[in-house]
Amino acid sequence: MKKLVLFLSALAITFTSCNKNDDNSTPPTSMQDPIIGTWTYHKTFYNGVEVVLTDCEKQETFVFATNGTVNYRYYEEDTSENCVLEEDASGTWTNNGNNVYGLDLGSGSSNRTLTFENNTFYYDDIYVDETYREVYIMN
Repeated sequence: MKKLVLFLSALAITFTSCNKNDDNSTPPTSMQDPIIGTWTYHKTFYNGVEVVLTDCEKQETFVFATNGTVNYRYYEEDTSENCVLEEDASGTWTNNGNNVYGLDLGSGSSNRTLTFENNTFYYDDIYVDETYREVYIMN
């Protein structure tokens, strides 16, 4: 849940309002959106330094479907160090153009700019003097 709250909070911070003149184009229907598929939490960086993820944290997934739905699963170790499913949410996603994606898992839509490289995507969060980068890999 903490991870989802951080993700959604960061999306809310980066949200900018749009007007009719903004480019909200989506990719042509003949091209599949690069976000379609199953993505697993792969790496995280804090101020440019990689933070080692636990095997449990690496089970976190987003599954983006062509019909605009998304499923999110977040795992966390309990007090006995057992990996347990902490969050299992479904919602919708949108491609707002220019690698800006909207995500709504039931608590309102937020936008995030994603960078795609080979079989990964990442996004950056910047808070005053701290920078976080979350990296997901395509399964």
